[in-house]
Amino acid sequence: MVMKIFTLLALGLAPLLSAAQEQPHWVAERAESADIVALAQLDRIDYEYERDFPVEGEAWLRPLISYKSRAPLTGVLIVREQGLSDNECYFPRMAPWDERPRYLVFLQQNPENKALRGHPDGCAIEILVETDGSYAARWPQPAFGGEHGRGDERLQSLVEEMTFQGPMARIDASDMLAHQRRERAERDFMRLENSTLIPTRGIELSALRRLMQPGLETGKPDAQERKRLQQLRDRMLQSDDDSGG
Repeated sequence: MVMKIFTLLALGLAPLLSAAQEQPHWVAERAESADIVALAQLDRIDYEYERDFPVEGEAWLRPLISYKSRAPLTGVLIVREQGLSDNECYFPRMAPWDERPRYLVFLQQNPENKALRGHPDGCAIEILVETDGSYAARWPQPAFGGEHGRGDERLQSLVEEMTFQGPMARIDASDMLAHQRRERAERDFMRLENSTLIPTRGIELSALRRLMQPGLETGKPDAQERKRLQQLRDRMLQSDDDSGG
């Protein structure tokens, strides 16, 4: 009878144990090590440039949705950067009349002066607006890592065909040669209309949020829960061994 009860418990806990033992995705790990995670809209930039590359300056972003912060996000987020390497957090130039683009941002506070800076592993994922008004991350894009995320099976399983509107939904590629536009359209799953590239695939922001959820929680409850379930599993296995002996 005891052995049957433990077997039923084991069957009921199996899905929980499997989920608890699954390694957190890098999006969750990045969220965990960030001080601020938010959906934000770029307001303006003030950079110094050398040979057309930003080397120092500030970006102003208006928070739309706060996922993680030590205090309520009010006003604007000012991200200060300095240097020229792969891990600085610089945003693109915009025409004054353009609608401002949106990003899922991962920011850290400088311990010396409390200024905000981009997460060194990647600070911003481009977020587009679908025609129904919902948010989605454009797929693929450099912010998703090597091969623009193509080798990430967990991310790829979330990719859907989408139709976008607003900023970054149409990319002016007139400065590229014709064969370069065709190559990028094929590589990045874009539709080509004359000299304009149109993204056609994305990941719902709600799905991306679920993926990073463990990193948004405080006190590491997931780690505690994994430990508790592992202890329970060990006790059940020990009880089965004792019964069998």
